[in-house]
Amino acid sequence: MRFIFALLLTLSLVITPSVFADDLILTNIGGLATQGKKFNQWWYEPQRVVLKGVGSKAANIDITIDGKFNTIHSSTTDGTWSYDLGNLSVADHSIILGSGTESYSFVLTIGSTAPADMNTTKGGLPTAGGLLPLIGLASLAGVLIYVGFRKSES
Repeated sequence: MRFIFALLLTLSLVITPSVFADDLILTNIGGLATQGKKFNQWWYEPQRVVLKGVGSKAANIDITIDGKFNTIHSSTTDGTWSYDLGNLSVADHSIILGSGTESYSFVLTIGSTAPADMNTTKGGLPTAGGLLPLIGLASLAGVLIYVGFRKSES
């Protein structure tokens, strides 16, 4: 009976999805595709800015720009959302996006491009998906559980 329990526990670890999606992803700052990356600062030349993203379906998306708070709702069909910031002054603007337990804040610099010496490979989320490490860890957990049950029977 304990062996069956250990086997079921191990299988549940393997079958359970190992990657959980963000509830809030910024996809575009105007014409700039962010590719889901989360940098501390973004640079954008045009002064007219529309933020676009994806969140949970029919979720509240809280947007704070330079201390001014507003709430919009994402689509009920696919979770997409869009917010027009209008024409922003040439300056740094503090932006905070929030939805549920997710939050992302950054500085949006209007009127200039990113510095040429900036290393743009940093930031964002790590690449997800390694199934082999998950299987290895789940197998190790199963072995340890099985050995623990066998020792407790002695």
